[in-house]
Amino acid sequence: MEQKYIELNSKTIDKWVEDGWLWGQPISHAIFEKAKQNDWFVLLTPTQPVPKEWFGEIKGAEILGLASGGGQQMPIFSALGANCTVLDYSEKQLESEREVAKRENYEINTVRADMTKPLPFKDESFDLIFHPVSNCYVEDVVPIWKECYRVLKKGGILLAGVDNGFNYLFDEEETTLTNQLPFNPLKDPELYEKSLKNDWGIQFSHTIEEQIGGQLQAGFILTDIFQDTNGSGKLHEFNVPTFYATRAIKK
Repeated sequence: MEQKYIELNSKTIDKWVEDGWLWGQPISHAIFEKAKQNDWFVLLTPTQPVPKEWFGEIKGAEILGLASGGGQQMPIFSALGANCTVLDYSEKQLESEREVAKRENYEINTVRADMTKPLPFKDESFDLIFHPVSNCYVEDVVPIWKECYRVLKKGGILLAGVDNGFNYLFDEEETTLTNQLPFNPLKDPELYEKSLKNDWGIQFSHTIEEQIGGQLQAGFILTDIFQDTNGSGKLHEFNVPTFYATRAIKK
């Protein structure tokens, strides 16, 4: 069951993309053209654009989109002159990246790999890692932060969107407290079956110790943070923060 869930999540996300999943829809030609004129924004979490001051010099930078397929953020960075690599375990998400690159005539390195394993890159390969909310599909996030630290250059920037676990407490209507934390279907057979039945994939809540503490333990210096909501639903209506976005640098 341990490694099987990674493959299961890959297939689940492929299906979501085919069904029109919001985070699997590539950007339009018009948005790409606007980015070339320096009119752009990108998201790590559902609603709040990442502050532009969080980025270093993008033109000529080596950027890794970690579990960041879908043709949404990497095309923007490519339009701004970055050299982009995207790693994802969903083939459909990578197809979206290749589709936009072909349409807009730029090069991108697409890598299908499991981010729970050592990343297939040399030490100090990247200036920036862009990691939108996605480690909720992984049981143990701490090794991911360590690998991010390894493949970033000194002074490199890690931008990450992470969950705080609140979403997993509630039923699908977001009105009733239903689940205890931590939410981990691998340790609860009933929750595992419920996850499969409802087409959720196998998802996991994570603590601030794992998400923020894990970055600090890996050696990162946290330089900024903001919180965000789901963008829709009951928790969003009550302005309940369910995600953080973090900016950290490698010493």
